[in-house]
Amino acid sequence: MIKVGIPFCYKWLTEGAPNRAQLFRAYVEGYLRTNEPGLRLVRISGMTALCSKEVGEP
Repeated sequence: MIKVGIPFCYKWLTEGAPNRAQLFRAYVEGYLRTNEPGLRLVRISGMTALCSKEVGEP
């Protein structure tokens, strides 16, 4: 597993949202697409995204 820190601002951006968990995950997935394009989110643990390399990436 590859660990990527999640920006703290995502925590407060989702405060009060009725679908907070889904929104937080969407923000994290977007962050990874932009900043770590070769990684795929497996799960979130605390403020760390646990990722794997996408198939076909060197």
